[in-house]
Parts: sequence; structure tokens; C-alpha cells
Amino acid sequence: MSLKAGKEALLRKHYTEAIAILSEYSHGHPDPTAKDYIQAQIWIVTAYQRSGRADKAIAICEQLADHPDPQLQTWLQKSLVSLQKQLEAEPNPAQTRNEDVAEVIKSKPNRYRRNHVTLALPFKYKFMFILAMVGTVLLVLGLIAGIFLWLATRVTLEIGRSWFILITINTIVIGTLMFFMSPWLIDITQKRFQRTQWITLFDLEAISPEAVELIENFCADRNRDIPRIGLIADDSPVAFVYGVLPNSARLVISRGLLDLLSDDEIAAVFAYQLGRVATWSFSVTTFAAAPVQLVYLFYVYLSRLSFRTKRGKNAFRLIAAIANFFYRCSNYLLFPITRSSAYVCDHFAAELTGNPNAMSRALTKIARGIVEQGQLRNDINRLLESTRALGICDHQTAIAVGTAFMVLHSGYWEQNPTRVFLWELYNPWSSWIEFHSPLPLIGRRLRTLTLYTRQLGLNSEFEFLQIMKEGKALKKAKLYRNFSKDVIVQVAPYGGAITGLILAKIMNPLFNLYNNWLPWQFILIGLGIGIMFQGTFRYPDFRRVVDGDLVSLLNDPYASTLRGQPVQLPGELIGYDPDINQLGYNLKLEDQAGMINLNYLPNYQSLVTNSSRAIRRIETLIGQSVVATGWFRRGNLPIVDLSSLKPLLTDEAMGIKILSSYHQLWNNLISSLLVLAGLLPMTITYRVELVEFVADFVKLITSLFGS
Repeated sequence: MSLKAGKEALLRKHYTEAIAILSEYSHGHPDPTAKDYIQAQIWIVTAYQRSGRADKAIAICEQLADHPDPQLQTWLQKSLVSLQKQLEAEPNPAQTRNEDVAEVIKSKPNRYRRNHVTLALPFKYKFMFILAMVGTVLLVLGLIAGIFLWLATRVTLEIGRSWFILITINTIVIGTLMFFMSPWLIDITQKRFQRTQWITLFDLEAISPEAVELIENFCADRNRDIPRIGLIADDSPVAFVYGVLPNSARLVISRGLLDLLSDDEIAAVFAYQLGRVATWSFSVTTFAAAPVQLVYLFYVYLSRLSFRTKRGKNAFRLIAAIANFFYRCSNYLLFPITRSSAYVCDHFAAELTGNPNAMSRALTKIARGIVEQGQLRNDINRLLESTRALGICDHQTAIAVGTAFMVLHSGYWEQNPTRVFLWELYNPWSSWIEFHSPLPLIGRRLRTLTLYTRQLGLNSEFEFLQIMKEGKALKKAKLYRNFSKDVIVQVAPYGGAITGLILAKIMNPLFNLYNNWLPWQFILIGLGIGIMFQGTFRYPDFRRVVDGDLVSLLNDPYASTLRGQPVQLPGELIGYDPDINQLGYNLKLEDQAGMINLNYLPNYQSLVTNSSRAIRRIETLIGQSVVATGWFRRGNLPIVDLSSLKPLLTDEAMGIKILSSYHQLWNNLISSLLVLAGLLPMTITYRVELVEFVADFVKLITSLFGS
């Protein structure tokens, strides 16, 4: 048995298998003080803890108590405290009171005695849905008309009535063609990324009889054909629907979703997709999504071509980056309709099944499945990325909830992971995060589903009513005060640039400078000062650093998206990938509760001139137990901007040593260069000392405020 096999079993959550493999490996090891032996023991402790056998984990920790390594001793002390709390803790009352909480265990549906119930849908959801439907169609047609109008201006200088009639006719024709061709275009992109197998209701019945009955009743009641059902052989939990007419709808699900959900939850997911068909929102979404999917296909093609080709790699990467930018921007075209229809379709699913709790469980399990798949693979998940606007759950905003429910699933009861919803429900930053998502945040959807359970007289999932009561007790003034500070910090670079421009406009005539470059110089100075100011709040000093875990960080309803909180997290480095959104690397750290991303930014040599050096340093730490120090931010993706990564067991000969990250350095360097770029031309142009210039400027400000 190998150490690698034990690690893979641990990552797959096969704790009994991992314990057996690692124990056999340790039993035959000749040197109990060796680094790989200690690593095996640490993983055994982790496996015992996550499988609920804290007493076994404590026994192993006590065996390692005499090891001379000080960092290992620090890890042992923290682990013993956590294990002792787990051992002494009472069974979680949420689990005993509501067996649906953690399918973690086994789902016993808490549902109404019949389906096809009537529930009240808040008027604001109906209004926003209708507005989004009409607005999306008009916006797409407006973009088509705008393209034709631009082409017309290339041909003639005067756009008369006849031109407007021609543009209108062409817009209607092209719009109609796009509407009926859009399912075919999405078929092309789906075939390009995954092979969809079309199955029958007979095939589905073996997995979810309730879903089959629901589909048959839906079609019989509305006199419609049975929709095509596609199955994607992928472990990622995905479900989406597309088409333009109800009789030609395609309902697509993944094997990962079927394996993850129970019968009633699968039925709830199908009911949600049928809600899109019943409300015709799937037609509008397909109409608007088809050209967006083609842009994504072009981006992926260029990305892969840049890796295969020997010449012009950088050119292909640049064009691919531009295509990716247009794809991300064009996705916003779909967000109003997909976000508003989610509430309407959740309502439709609750009415059709009489089981809003099944939908609540399905959403949290899908989020958990997304996180689990993210841990098991280092490449970009094209299925989740390409179906982001079409699916039932946004993989980018589901990370925090998915991580919390992984904790629930593993039996880590030291803290209540369901408090993760407090941030989504009450922190002002959550609205900003939702604005950039095609679907409402999961916590907000669960709040609405909880209202439906109350209408049916059912117990709500996850004690959500208690969470809402706790949210009302939060200090609203503190939440909005922190948000106001964050907004000021966020706009500081732009505010600095605008302030510089205003000062230049004032000083140019006042000092008789009449220099056309002065505004640009002041803009650079203001921008640099703003970035420096922003970095001061984003990367504060470590005098208030806290030892924490992922659950406590996610449960903090006051966590900021911008201002970093100094933290220290022990765990195991399990992988990395280049950060596709910015410079540096995205490291994956797994602690006792779950996985969190570390934003690693190396120095200039490792980042620009010799990137392989940084990769080698990272790879030597993969699989090692480490302590990460950095700044935690809770945003679309909970992340830690890394300051340092210290292995518990260092080995200079093997190259295993502390990994340092340079966020503060890069922030200060860029801001300083901008300020110098603005100041240096001034001193050369006017041939005056910088000190004299600043003195005159200070006198001016003093006189203005003095008057």
C-alpha cells in the first residue's frame, strides 16, 4: 500500500479505506521519525476525525507527542483541542430534530400529503420576471438593430425613413432565425464539450420513479409531448433545459446529479426545469444564450490551440483572453431573466411536488457536489462553465454554501455550518455578489422556499426560521458601516484619479502652468495614492491575526469582500492552478472542515522571468501539512490572499521550505511607480525642486481652507 493511495482515498471521502491503507503503510515503515511516516499519521488523524472517531484520532496524536519538530507540536496541540471538543460534544440537535438536514445522513421527505398544491408567490417576483422576459427580448433585438444601424452608417451618411424600415425588417428576420436556430447552436456547443446520451422515461424510472410520474402528469395535463431527456456522463451535478417550443424542450441532467440526490430531490429538480418550460422562460434564455455559447466555443477553441501550436502562442492566448472577456460580459445579457425566473420556477416546483423541502435539500447538495468535484480536479470544469447561465445552481456563488454542507456531511459539528446563510441574507455585499451571478444566492432561495413550507404547515429545512431570527438580531449599523468603509476603499483609486484631474484643472491657470500633460500627471499621482490607500486596508498588519478554521470564517456575517482579515489556517496543500482572473497561482488548502483557495503571488523573478521556479516550489509542498498565513476575504469565492505557507515538517534537502507571497510588495511597488511616473515629468518640465513644488501646493491649500 502506498502513501499516494491513502491520500486519494482521503480526498474521495472514503475514510475507512484511507485508514486501512495508511495504517498498513505505517505498520511496515522502518523509521517512525521519517517525514512520510509522520505525514501518514497526520492523514490517519484527519480520516478518524472526519469519520466521527475522535477517540482514535486522539490516541494517534498522543503517540506523536514526543516528536521534536516544533511546528508538528503546534499542529498537535490545536488538533487535540478540536478533537476533545468533538469527543465531548452532544449529538447535534439539528440532526435529531430534523432528519432532512444532513442528507448527510439519509433523506426522509418532510412533505405535504399530496402534490399539485397552490402557494402564494410574492408579487415582486412575478413583476420582475415579466419585466425581465420583455426586457431581454427587446435588448437582444436592440443589439441586432444596433449592428445593422452601424453597418448602415458605413454605407451612407444620412439614415432616412427607408433605412429605418430596412433595418427593422432585417432585425425581425434575423431575430426570428436566431430564435428557431438557437437550440441547434446550443446542441453544437454541447456536442463539442460533452457527449449527451438521450434516454427514455423507462431508463429514468429505474433511478427516480417520482420524476417519471411527475413528467408524465405534467405533459398529460398540458397536452404536450414528452420532452427529450439527456444524460451527461460527468460527475459534476448539473441540470439545465433549453429549446424554443414546449414540445421540443430538452431536459439535460448529469450522472453526478443523479448519484448525489435522492428520488424526491431529483423529482424537484425536474419540476424546476418543467417550470422553465411552463413559463416559457427557457425559450427566451435559449434565444439569448445561443450567440453567447458560440463566443464561449470560440474562446475554448483558441485556448486549446494556444497549447498545441508551436508558433504564435501569445497571439492565440491574447485573442482567447479577449473572447473570454466578451463571453463574460455577454453573460450579463442573460442574468435578469435567469435570476428572476429562478424564484418563479422554485415556486412552480414546490406547487407541482408539494415538497419545497426537497428543493431546499437539492440546492445544498448540488452546491456540496460542486465543491467536491473542485477538490478532485485541477482543470477548468467546462461543463459547469458552459452551462452557468442555463443551470439550476451557479457554481461560482455556491462555493461557500457547498463547503459548509461538506462540513455537515463529514460530521464536523463543532460549529453550526448552516449559519453560512447569514452572510448571504444580511451582508450588503451579498447583493453585489448576486448582481454578478445568473441565479439568486442559495440562501435567498431557501428563505423563499421556507415561506412555502410554512404555507403548507411543514417544518423547514436546516432550522431556517431560527437562522432568520438570528439574522434580525445582527447589528445592522455595523453591517452598513463596514460596507460604507469597503465602498470607500474600493473606489479609492478612481477617487484619487478624479481628484488629481480636478486639482490639475485648478492649478494649471492658477500657477500659469498651461501644461497639457499636467492633468495626466496628477491622475497618475492620485491613482497611485488611491491604490496605496486601498492596499493598506486590504492587507493590514498581523497584530490581530487569529487562529481559525474555514467554518468560523464562513459563518461570520460581518466578513468583508474587500478588507482582508488576518488569519492563520492549518491544513494540507492538495493542488494548484494558474489564476485565470489575475496574476499568480490559485492554491488549494484543505483543513479539518473543507477546502479554501489561497491566492499566491510570487516575486518578480518567479512570476515573470522564471515561472517554473514558482511551480517547482509549489509542487514540493503538495501533499504536505502546512500552516497558511494571509488575509481572508469573503466574496464570490471565499479566498485567502497568502502571506506565507509554512510546512509542518521542513526539509531543505528536498526543497521543502517556507513559501512566501508578496501581495503587499506588489501593491506598494505599483502604487509607488504610478506616483513617481506622475512626479518625475513635473520636476523635469518646470525645473524646480520637488520640495518647492510641494511647499507651494501646501500654501495654496492652506490659504483656501483659511479663507
